[in-house]
Amino acid sequence: MKKMFSNLKPSTMWLFPVAEQEKPDHTKQQKGVALMVAMMIISIMMMFAADFIVSATVNLARVSAQRDNIRAEYVAKSGINWALWLNLFDYGLQLQLGSDPSMKVMKDGIGPLWDKLGAVFPFESTLDLSEADKFAAAFGLTGLADAKVVDSLKLLGGELGISVVDETGKINPNVCYQSQAECNVILMQLEALMTCTTVEQEFNRQKDVKPSEIVRRIKDWVDKNAVAESGSGFTEENEPYGKRKPPFKAKNSPLDSVDELLMIEGWTSELHAYYSPYMTAWPFPDLTSKNSFKLNINTMPKEALRCMFGRELNTPDAMAKFIKRYQELVETNGRLASSDGDLQSLLGDLFNYRIDAKGGPSDRGSWLTTESRAFRIKAKGIIGEQTRILEYVIQRTTPNQLAASPSMAPWTLNFFRMH
Repeated sequence: MKKMFSNLKPSTMWLFPVAEQEKPDHTKQQKGVALMVAMMIISIMMMFAADFIVSATVNLARVSAQRDNIRAEYVAKSGINWALWLNLFDYGLQLQLGSDPSMKVMKDGIGPLWDKLGAVFPFESTLDLSEADKFAAAFGLTGLADAKVVDSLKLLGGELGISVVDETGKINPNVCYQSQAECNVILMQLEALMTCTTVEQEFNRQKDVKPSEIVRRIKDWVDKNAVAESGSGFTEENEPYGKRKPPFKAKNSPLDSVDELLMIEGWTSELHAYYSPYMTAWPFPDLTSKNSFKLNINTMPKEALRCMFGRELNTPDAMAKFIKRYQELVETNGRLASSDGDLQSLLGDLFNYRIDAKGGPSDRGSWLTTESRAFRIKAKGIIGEQTRILEYVIQRTTPNQLAASPSMAPWTLNFFRMH
């Protein structure tokens, strides 16, 4: 009994009663640590799995984008090749028909073949390649042995847009590097463009723009000499550029692009936006060629052509007659004139203007031609969200150059850009 009651006594330490402490259960502690380790491992594995999924998704998207990018590039290259082929074919056809007087009627009725590309594959509103049969039908490719090339292109899918612009229909300031006499024509053309209608004249008045000064500064920038042109507003050619930070000098060499005009004193971004579409840097000056100032009447913008003969269209009736007759000729023949010999009667028909046989370069009728030398070709390929644009500027070899050296390539590449 005593022993039994002794078990009921509280434990004491230093004569003071204390509660009994349970012995630690190491088995439970070990189970808690194992759970925490397991949760950490699972969390780490989930992090690795999530990273793997994200990486796989990103890599898949990148690979898909790269694939579509390459496909879009090949679609654009196909458009460039078509444009080059049609341009070359058109050139050969014109050379052949031009050398045979009996084929003049046929030549008169053929417009530029390359121009039809813009109707089939408009650059801004691209055509789905599933409808590429329209191209084959427009150019009669369905009967050719290699017409299956269209079917191959359709396999790429996507969309294609093509633009071919004749740079010979634009004013080329680079002529001022080549010839002083021909540069004078360029200056007259630019002044005519910048003083064309009351709209331009009012703009010049409000912005205090003096076209005669601006065009002479363009000449100073391009021509070979370092002497300021009379009427440019400066006594020294480099006067306005020496005040820039950092200072520089006039280039005295051809423009690499029309955008270079923005470096010229007085040529503002507003002027550039309005007039640069009517200007070009191509073809590059060729010291062996003459009449580089001439503009192709068939491909120059209608409003620019109108500006060259603004004095003859100074009444509403004359303007209305010009617009109506212009549209009739283009819709009927695909072009305004097929040879330089047609120009005299054409100018009389459009503007009541007669070419002066002894007028020389100052005679505005001599500013025009029917030949083309340089073309800007752009092709846009679209696959999904990927877009590739290729841009070429090609320069045709002149008939005289081909006659002197038949082995010459029919065209040379002046400019290339991919973006």
